[in-house]
Amino acid sequence: MSVSTDKNFDEKLLKLQSWLKELYGDCEVIPHESSIASGFSNETFVFDVKGKNVSESLVLRLRPTGYQVFPDYDLKMQASIMKLLRLKGLPTPEIIFENYNDDILGSEFYVMRCIDGEAPSDNPPHHMDPEGMMGKGTPEQRYSVWSGWVNNLSAFHSLDLSTEEVLSCGFKNTDDSLGTELDYYKEFLNWGMDGEKHPVCSNAHDWLVANKPELQKISMCWGDSRIGNVLYKDYKASALLDWEMACMGDPLMDLAWGFAVDECNSLGLGVPRLDGSMSQSEGIEIWENKTGLSAENINYFRVLALFKFSVIMVRVAKRLIFNEIMPLDSDFHLNNFTTEYLDLSLIHISEPTRQEAISYAVFCLK
Repeated sequence: MSVSTDKNFDEKLLKLQSWLKELYGDCEVIPHESSIASGFSNETFVFDVKGKNVSESLVLRLRPTGYQVFPDYDLKMQASIMKLLRLKGLPTPEIIFENYNDDILGSEFYVMRCIDGEAPSDNPPHHMDPEGMMGKGTPEQRYSVWSGWVNNLSAFHSLDLSTEEVLSCGFKNTDDSLGTELDYYKEFLNWGMDGEKHPVCSNAHDWLVANKPELQKISMCWGDSRIGNVLYKDYKASALLDWEMACMGDPLMDLAWGFAVDECNSLGLGVPRLDGSMSQSEGIEIWENKTGLSAENINYFRVLALFKFSVIMVRVAKRLIFNEIMPLDSDFHLNNFTTEYLDLSLIHISEPTRQEAISYAVFCLK
């Protein structure tokens, strides 16, 4: 989800090519079409490098240098997580270069080997994209995508990582991981709103603080754990991507995020989920059976997921204003499909009538 508005694409391309020539000798950098189209609007840059001594596809991940959606980016942590999980047998990309100074490309970065595969689209959401891999897929192929996600998520949550391994990735010991997460997104909200009030998010935060459950387990969490952050080849999972939101917490947080964000990007937009999409109830059953963990507190973590998504949307919406895609007086950062879905979810959980509770439960499990 990280975004930068650094549009100096040609300059970065020249710096990248010059640096790679020092490593490989004479070579040429050929950007993939998606990277040219974005002009570094996203900090992930996919390219081929071709020369006498090299011919392969690589992925460059840069720390944003312009407009930032998140208050901070810890690229070293992201890289450390992927290297550790790859050693544990999970399909994370292979990192081949790292530089955490700005002396080469003007920003911190790491480089990965490109993995063949395609991810369900975010823009537009895959439920609204008939030309994307999910839109073109059969219900069976779509279900395979969801199965690949939940099975890899379960394998990740079943890892027995030592304290030393977790700390080596840059995480810190905390006695209250959920409180730490809530504090982080409260500060994130305040930073993003820049003095303006956000009633829906503030109400959600108050509810989350007041209703904190006892955590069944504290372990490394993916954070942005959804099918859009998995690559698929022939509708089979080939790589787990984007660990920038990784944190310590209850693993149930990851499962809830995957379903809540998907439903927000479909039902929250008034669009039915595609045939073949896995229901939350089935995902819970698979995850519980494979991990031995409980999804008893799934509704709490759904609200947490939608709260975090709404906080992130503040900065995403302001980016649209920053880039003059939306008018300066737009209130999209306050009123959008994400905050509406959060508000609806919070109302039904905190103040349900019997019929509303039944209707909401059916709605969530579609």
